[in-house]
Amino acid sequence: MRFLVLLTPGVKWVQDVLFHNQPYMPEHAVYVQDHYNQGKVLMAGPFGDLSGGAIVIDVENEEEIICFAEHDPAVKNGIFNYEIKKWGELMNRFDNRNPNFGQEYLDFKHKEQRDLGIRYP
Repeated sequence: MRFLVLLTPGVKWVQDVLFHNQPYMPEHAVYVQDHYNQGKVLMAGPFGDLSGGAIVIDVENEEEIICFAEHDPAVKNGIFNYEIKKWGELMNRFDNRNPNFGQEYLDFKHKEQRDLGIRYP
């Protein structure tokens, strides 16, 4: 199962300290790197504005993703809060999934929306 872990500043985030200099950030980096080396983490990194970060990870089940997030040193020590979202995987280059959306899809969905009474310009 693929999940997105969103990381945002927690209660112990130090204001006016850069993302990479936050307490427990080196431990966080090593923790994520370990899971990357195991083949679980597909992508990870900070947001462009350094207001937090995200991790895309493959695990066996919801218990494992919760365990992963809660054992992150930056989460355990209040530097990050986390939110977990199950990934829908409709379009995915990693696994070569391509729904090939095109005009046929638009026609189908627009009919379905009309049948539901949904109108838009």
